Amino acid sequence: MNNKLQVEKLNEIINPSRHSRGSVNEVLPFAANDSKALIKGDFKPIVGEFARQVAGEKLSDEEDPLKIKETPETGTYSIVKEMTEEVEGASAEKYDLERLLKKLLFHDQDSDVKVLHPYIFKYYPLTSKKKRSLEKKVAKFLKDVLVNNSIEEVSNSFVKQGNEDLLVSMILNHLDELNSANNAKSYQNLLPNLSELFVDDFLFISKYEDFFLENFQVLLQHYYFVYVSQVTFAFSKFENSSLSKVEPLFYTLDWESLNKRRKAFDGVYNYRNLREKSRSTFIHVHVQSQLSHNWLNEGMNFMSYAELYKLISEEVSAEEKDLFMEDINEWLNIYGDKMGVEVPRKVSSLNEAFSTLFTMLSKGMSEEVSKNYGKLIEDAAYGKFLKARGSLGQTLNITQDFLLLLTALAVKDKGRIPLKQLFEEFEKRGIALDQHSRKETMALLDNLNIIEKKSDSGDAQYVKSIL
Repeated sequence: MNNKLQVEKLNEIINPSRHSRGSVNEVLPFAANDSKALIKGDFKPIVGEFARQVAGEKLSDEEDPLKIKETPETGTYSIVKEMTEEVEGASAEKYDLERLLKKLLFHDQDSDVKVLHPYIFKYYPLTSKKKRSLEKKVAKFLKDVLVNNSIEEVSNSFVKQGNEDLLVSMILNHLDELNSANNAKSYQNLLPNLSELFVDDFLFISKYEDFFLENFQVLLQHYYFVYVSQVTFAFSKFENSSLSKVEPLFYTLDWESLNKRRKAFDGVYNYRNLREKSRSTFIHVHVQSQLSHNWLNEGMNFMSYAELYKLISEEVSAEEKDLFMEDINEWLNIYGDKMGVEVPRKVSSLNEAFSTLFTMLSKGMSEEVSKNYGKLIEDAAYGKFLKARGSLGQTLNITQDFLLLLTALAVKDKGRIPLKQLFEEFEKRGIALDQHSRKETMALLDNLNIIEKKSDSGDAQYVKSIL
């Protein structure tokens, strides 16, 4: 044993009943048993927890933070009742105020609160106790990997400004104060370029309050899906992956007709292929976590295949590399004996070591657990970004509202951009469109008078800002 790979430590933390990752940083917010209570597109609780997380706050009342319920026998009154009772006046006047406040605060049902102000996002409650753990983990994950070092800028978007109109100010001031929260262990960010783009997009739409209130939830859910899907595809490529570049997935437009030859069904980067690769993500996480137990990694960061491959190939001596390979072969033998898995012949290269360890873990770990972990990755697209297409199955989907959000983010405050750049900006955000979908996009934007043509032939076309 050469102590280049921490074989003794791996032997200590891994056994037939449990594959521990040790103290290596977390990179995804999932545990296999979370699949028993999937999010299923209900992203509002995560939005609320995210807004609280970036502010370092937590709810004082997790059951009814917006004070909707009313139990007079215990002296508990709804926020509307509290406000009307404080106002002096006749019963009829109080009744009229109560109706006005309900119309302002709620949609058709009294339990469906309108977001009148970004501050109200912080009061979105978590759901049932079954889902609560996953909701908290996903929100913490998104705060850690997307917001990164821009906590103050992002959190400022959810505060009371002091210039709200009288009724909105009255409502905000009747919400209970939030408590301070201590942050738990952080998730390691593997996609810093995507995080930078999220912060840029978030801060841009936050300047337009109505647009922000309408689109923030979709924006956050989109980046959640893009992040976990990018990590899934990257891991599947072993040392050939690149975590610095987004590989966009093919989407189709909500209103277009499809056939099985479209890239959203017949290609590499689509939802069907994501589902297949997601079943191995749990194994990839554990393989890379084991390999991260090496002599170059004092901070116990999660080291990807590509990072470790580059480091060992280019920055260590030939002798150290040979010693590392000896340790890997020793660990393969120990793992095989422990798990009752056949040990292949001695590996002599890093890429062979990666694929061999992956194959052995695939046999040594529960297939059901791996599939359940994959369901959590699939679940990230559920609802907003998935559409059933009959016998073709499900495809990643773009509604008109989402397309307009993407267009606003692509153009921002530049005034206009070339049409070609619009699709390049979509791809930066993880969305690819084939030629059919591009034509449909151009037709819609043209009908909405967002396309600007510089000649009658239409050779030079630009997309105008919509904000």
